[in-house]
Amino acid sequence: MEDWQKLSALVVGCGSIGRRHGRVLRQMGLADVRVCDPSPEMRAFAAERLSIARAYEHLPEALADQPNAVFICSPTGLHVEQAIESLNAGADVFIEKPLSISLDGVGELEKLAAKKVVMVGHCFRFHEGLRQAKRWLKEGRIGRLASIRAVMGEYVPEVVPNYRNMYVYEYGGAYELMHEIDLALWFAEQQPVRVVGIDGNFSDVQLKSPDMVEMMIEFKDRCLASVHLDYFQRARHRQTELFGTNGTILIEFGSWDKCGLFLYEAEAAAWHFENVATDRDDMFREMDRSFLEAVVSRSPAPVSLEEGKLAVEVMLASQQSAKCGKAVAL
Repeated sequence: MEDWQKLSALVVGCGSIGRRHGRVLRQMGLADVRVCDPSPEMRAFAAERLSIARAYEHLPEALADQPNAVFICSPTGLHVEQAIESLNAGADVFIEKPLSISLDGVGELEKLAAKKVVMVGHCFRFHEGLRQAKRWLKEGRIGRLASIRAVMGEYVPEVVPNYRNMYVYEYGGAYELMHEIDLALWFAEQQPVRVVGIDGNFSDVQLKSPDMVEMMIEFKDRCLASVHLDYFQRARHRQTELFGTNGTILIEFGSWDKCGLFLYEAEAAAWHFENVATDRDDMFREMDRSFLEAVVSRSPAPVSLEEGKLAVEVMLASQQSAKCGKAVAL
């Protein structure tokens, strides 16, 4: 048995992402998985479908039983508050993306996190296809990275049929699809200095929050990223393009379990293609394992609180730019 399999983990929030983490943790061999959710139906689902015996209605009650690690999978607006509460109870904390909808309370969270393991759940950093693209980039296969284009779109009425009664309807909207913001930061590996954003409602899905976002992120040293997010594309579409001074890398997701990698190197003057077949849970298993290993070894989390905060800062800058009609400096 791995040392991390002996830990106890509390999953806060039993929506789709909380249930995924609960299932993955159980499949990984973590014997003591607990859940916390105010909904009796959600707690019953966890007990019946995930074989989780310890379910709590309120977070203070759950934290009183001293779990080693807490997975915050509740609505985004509760993340910081619940993470602070969990750290104060002595647990290490995993926080689903995005870290927050604002920077309120993040300073206090950073102080508490200095002595604990805190990780933000940007899961696509753990996808094998995207990791291979990052390795090619690191190897210099396309020269210096000059431009990034990241696109994500899906049809929210199909993906989240109950969306009009959920958090995303009123608040984050398409900004909830902010993995592509984090991927732009991850590939660029340098400080963003300026953001230009446009958002609004351009489709018929009738969100109160924006159903589409277009943003440009300028980085410190000759690199520019374009990020498109929308909640109305009828065919789910995720694609990342990396343009270098000596070539191009394209990462195309035809489905959750099929990723196509295309590499063009100017010297060879030809395209190289690889198909990466994965299960959607693979990246979650890798991510959750890496967090639990950091908890056991008391080492820094693979995706730090600082990195999660930076993605939120870029998101907020885009929202501010969309309101004022000007570029926002970071």
